[in-house]
Amino acid sequence: MPGRPLRAALAFLAFASATAFAAVLPFEDRESAGPENDEEQRVWGQAREFAEALRKSGVMYADPTVQAYVQAVMDRLFPEFAGGIPVQVVRASQLNAFAIPDGHIYVNLGLLSRFQNEAQLATVLAHEGTHFTHRHGYRSQQSVKGNAAFASVTAMLGIPIFPQLLAISSIFGFSRELETEADNVGYQRLLEAGYDVRESPRVFEHLALEVKAEDVKEPFFFASHPRLQERIDNMSRLSAQASAGGDGVSRADYAKAMANVRVDNIEGQLATGRAKSALIALEYPEHMSELPPHAPYYVGEAYRLRGDNGDALRAEQSYLKAVTAAPEFSPSYRALGVHYLKLNQYSEAVRYLARYLELAPEAKDRAYVQKYLKIAERKQGGSQ
Repeated sequence: MPGRPLRAALAFLAFASATAFAAVLPFEDRESAGPENDEEQRVWGQAREFAEALRKSGVMYADPTVQAYVQAVMDRLFPEFAGGIPVQVVRASQLNAFAIPDGHIYVNLGLLSRFQNEAQLATVLAHEGTHFTHRHGYRSQQSVKGNAAFASVTAMLGIPIFPQLLAISSIFGFSRELETEADNVGYQRLLEAGYDVRESPRVFEHLALEVKAEDVKEPFFFASHPRLQERIDNMSRLSAQASAGGDGVSRADYAKAMANVRVDNIEGQLATGRAKSALIALEYPEHMSELPPHAPYYVGEAYRLRGDNGDALRAEQSYLKAVTAAPEFSPSYRALGVHYLKLNQYSEAVRYLARYLELAPEAKDRAYVQKYLKIAERKQGGSQ
């Protein structure tokens, strides 16, 4: 941009090469948001191709109620951009959210389910929204961290992704300077929107504890402990003098809004074998109280998949709790039937498998369960 002074080159991440770039002013509102030159037009073109590919990939979380909720939070934070910073949820359990240069913001199902209230969600959306309004994708020329990271992202989203796009998105995070700017501006957005800013460091503290407990190795920004610690330090400094008050602190309201999200995320974790990740959330009593009555079934499945010493008994006890709490929830009976069949407790296997077939006459796995039931009945007869 002619006439604008050059700024010093940013300190890139360890894997980025140092470079200098022209000063870039933030967008002022939705009407002013757009590419200003050919280079930025190219960056936006890559982003739009990615957004379209992602839309067609089948990995988007299609829940209009949840979609409307997260979009309303973003519009509250950036009212002059209302509708111009679209937020979408990705059906992925990894702890991540990211922005791409044309304004699309993506939040993984796993991250959305970890928040405890709306103010915590707003903290992340304010941060990611600032990446767009302050044009961090265009300003950054960092490289993809490596083939392993690229493969992880490709696997996460299930579609081809070009390294050039990863370099201009916040999937891995931007330079420390740009991330600090996103913290500072995002914090002001939270204040102006009336959210309780004291929740800001708490969301990152909560995520950091889970990353450490799960020993997360994923390269994504919100799964990176050093990056989370930077967010904790910055947000703690900013909110240190904050007075009591502000919106978005009701845990019950957020749990109600995200009831389906949390169940779908747990089911996704179990379907992909992430038993340890599922157990971290399920072992919190307050989290369990916010899930449906049949939630102990998910605990049982997580123990079964983990398979540590004593987990078989823990799984059985959890399935039995689910049967008591939600007697019409059929999967608990199937799980118990298969469990008892493996233990050669055939009468119990027959009891629970038969009950499953009664409760789920149209089940897709009905033929398989009928085979298990016949085996249990034959074994039961032979043992008498």
